[in-house]
Amino acid sequence: MMMGKLEPTSRGQSAARSYRAALARLVRGEGRHPDHIGQVVRITPAAVAREAGRSRNPLYATHRDILDEIEAAAAPGAPARDLATRIVELEAELARLRADARGHAEERRELSSENLTLLHRARSAEARLEALLRQHRAAQPLGVAKGSLA
Repeated sequence: MMMGKLEPTSRGQSAARSYRAALARLVRGEGRHPDHIGQVVRITPAAVAREAGRSRNPLYATHRDILDEIEAAAAPGAPARDLATRIVELEAELARLRADARGHAEERRELSSENLTLLHRARSAEARLEALLRQHRAAQPLGVAKGSLA
Protein backbone atom coordinates (compact mmCIF):
# COMPACT_ATOMS: atom_id res chain seq x y z
CA MET A 1 0.00 0.00 0.00
CA MET A 2 1.45 3.34 -1.04
CA MET A 3 0.70 6.20 1.30
CA GLY A 4 1.57 9.22 -0.87
CA LYS A 5 -0.40 8.28 -3.96
CA LEU A 6 -3.88 9.74 -4.36
CA GLU A 7 -6.34 7.38 -5.91
CA PRO A 8 -9.51 8.75 -7.46
CA THR A 9 -12.43 7.41 -5.48
CA SER A 10 -15.91 6.92 -6.78
CA ARG A 11 -17.01 9.62 -4.32
CA GLY A 12 -14.43 12.03 -5.77
CA GLN A 13 -15.44 11.14 -9.31
CA SER A 14 -19.08 11.68 -8.46
CA ALA A 15 -18.28 15.09 -7.00
CA ALA A 16 -16.24 16.02 -10.07
CA ARG A 17 -19.13 14.99 -12.33
CA SER A 18 -21.62 17.03 -10.34
CA TYR A 19 -19.32 20.11 -10.31
CA ARG A 20 -18.78 19.84 -14.07
CA ALA A 21 -22.49 19.32 -14.75
CA ALA A 22 -23.28 22.36 -12.59
CA LEU A 23 -20.67 24.43 -14.45
CA ALA A 24 -22.14 23.36 -17.80
CA ARG A 25 -25.65 24.34 -16.68
CA LEU A 26 -24.46 27.74 -15.51
CA VAL A 27 -22.57 28.34 -18.76
CA ARG A 28 -25.76 27.54 -20.70
CA GLY A 29 -27.80 29.77 -18.36
CA GLU A 30 -29.91 26.83 -17.22
CA GLY A 31 -29.21 26.81 -13.49
CA ARG A 32 -31.51 24.66 -11.34
CA HIS A 33 -30.70 26.08 -7.92
CA PRO A 34 -33.46 28.46 -6.70
CA ASP A 35 -30.94 31.34 -6.62
CA HIS A 36 -29.99 30.66 -10.25
CA ILE A 37 -33.29 29.92 -11.99
CA GLY A 38 -34.03 32.61 -14.56
CA GLN A 39 -31.02 34.68 -13.47
CA VAL A 40 -27.79 35.67 -15.12
CA VAL A 41 -25.30 34.05 -12.76
CA ARG A 42 -21.70 35.14 -12.43
CA ILE A 43 -19.66 31.97 -12.72
CA THR A 44 -17.61 31.54 -9.55
CA PRO A 45 -16.49 28.54 -7.51
CA ALA A 46 -19.21 29.39 -4.97
CA ALA A 47 -21.92 29.52 -7.66
CA VAL A 48 -20.78 26.21 -9.17
CA ALA A 49 -20.70 24.54 -5.74
CA ARG A 50 -24.15 25.96 -4.92
CA GLU A 51 -25.51 24.72 -8.25
CA ALA A 52 -23.94 21.28 -7.66
CA GLY A 53 -25.38 21.12 -4.16
CA ARG A 54 -21.93 20.50 -2.73
CA SER A 55 -19.38 22.22 -0.56
CA ARG A 56 -16.89 24.62 -2.07
CA ASN A 57 -13.95 23.17 -0.11
CA PRO A 58 -13.37 20.07 -2.29
CA LEU A 59 -12.94 22.35 -5.30
CA TYR A 60 -9.90 23.90 -3.64
CA ALA A 61 -8.64 20.71 -1.98
CA THR A 62 -9.01 17.96 -4.57
CA HIS A 63 -10.50 19.37 -7.77
CA ARG A 64 -8.07 22.07 -8.85
CA ASP A 65 -8.65 21.11 -12.49
CA ILE A 66 -12.31 22.07 -12.14
CA LEU A 67 -11.25 25.41 -10.65
CA ASP A 68 -9.26 26.00 -13.83
CA GLU A 69 -12.38 25.21 -15.88
CA ILE A 70 -14.41 27.64 -13.77
CA GLU A 71 -11.81 30.36 -14.29
CA ALA A 72 -11.83 29.72 -18.04
CA ALA A 73 -15.65 29.92 -18.17
CA ALA A 74 -15.65 33.15 -16.16
CA ALA A 75 -12.86 34.81 -18.13
CA PRO A 76 -13.68 37.87 -20.26
CA GLY A 77 -14.47 36.75 -23.77
CA ALA A 78 -15.75 33.36 -22.65
CA PRO A 79 -19.07 32.52 -24.30
CA ALA A 80 -20.96 32.46 -20.98
CA ARG A 81 -19.52 35.81 -19.93
CA ASP A 82 -20.29 37.34 -23.33
CA LEU A 83 -23.84 35.97 -23.23
CA ALA A 84 -24.45 37.26 -19.71
CA THR A 85 -23.07 40.67 -20.65
CA ARG A 86 -25.19 40.75 -23.81
CA ILE A 87 -28.32 39.86 -21.83
CA VAL A 88 -27.65 42.70 -19.39
CA GLU A 89 -27.06 45.11 -22.29
CA LEU A 90 -30.25 44.04 -24.06
CA GLU A 91 -32.31 44.31 -20.87
CA ALA A 92 -30.98 47.84 -20.33
CA GLU A 93 -31.78 48.75 -23.94
CA LEU A 94 -35.27 47.27 -23.59
CA ALA A 95 -35.89 49.34 -20.44
CA ARG A 96 -34.69 52.47 -22.27
CA LEU A 97 -36.90 51.74 -25.27
CA ARG A 98 -39.93 51.16 -23.04
CA ALA A 99 -39.28 54.49 -21.31
CA ASP A 100 -38.97 56.15 -24.73
CA ALA A 101 -42.24 54.55 -25.83
CA ARG A 102 -44.01 55.89 -22.73
CA GLY A 103 -42.57 59.34 -23.48
CA HIS A 104 -43.71 59.13 -27.09
CA ALA A 105 -47.21 58.10 -26.04
CA GLU A 106 -47.42 61.12 -23.71
CA GLU A 107 -46.10 63.38 -26.49
CA ARG A 108 -48.70 61.95 -28.89
CA ARG A 109 -51.48 62.69 -26.37
CA GLU A 110 -50.22 66.26 -25.96
CA LEU A 111 -50.06 66.78 -29.74
CA SER A 112 -53.55 65.35 -30.18
CA SER A 113 -54.85 67.75 -27.55
CA GLU A 114 -53.09 70.68 -29.23
CA ASN A 115 -54.49 69.65 -32.63
CA LEU A 116 -57.99 69.47 -31.18
CA THR A 117 -57.58 72.96 -29.70
CA LEU A 118 -56.35 74.34 -33.04
CA LEU A 119 -59.22 72.65 -34.90
CA HIS A 120 -61.71 74.21 -32.49
CA ARG A 121 -60.13 77.67 -32.95
CA ALA A 122 -60.19 77.30 -36.75
CA ARG A 123 -63.85 76.27 -36.78
CA SER A 124 -64.75 79.16 -34.45
CA ALA A 125 -62.89 81.61 -36.71
CA GLU A 126 -64.67 80.21 -39.78
CA ALA A 127 -68.04 80.57 -38.05
CA ARG A 128 -67.29 84.20 -37.07
CA LEU A 129 -66.14 84.95 -40.63
CA GLU A 130 -69.30 83.43 -42.08
CA ALA A 131 -71.44 85.50 -39.67
CA LEU A 132 -69.57 88.69 -40.62
CA LEU A 133 -69.99 87.94 -44.33
CA ARG A 134 -73.73 87.39 -43.83
CA GLN A 135 -73.99 90.71 -41.97
CA HIS A 136 -72.02 92.49 -44.65
CA ARG A 137 -74.25 91.08 -47.41
CA ALA A 138 -77.38 91.99 -45.50
CA ALA A 139 -76.16 95.56 -44.90
CA GLN A 140 -75.48 96.19 -48.60
CA PRO A 141 -78.28 97.96 -50.47
CA LEU A 142 -79.92 95.76 -53.09
CA GLY A 143 -79.61 98.17 -55.98
CA VAL A 144 -75.90 98.83 -55.61
CA ALA A 145 -73.79 96.73 -57.90
CA LYS A 146 -70.54 95.40 -56.72
CA GLY A 147 -67.60 97.55 -57.61
CA SER A 148 -69.68 100.57 -58.69
CA LEU A 149 -69.58 103.94 -57.00
CA ALA A 150 -72.84 105.50 -55.96
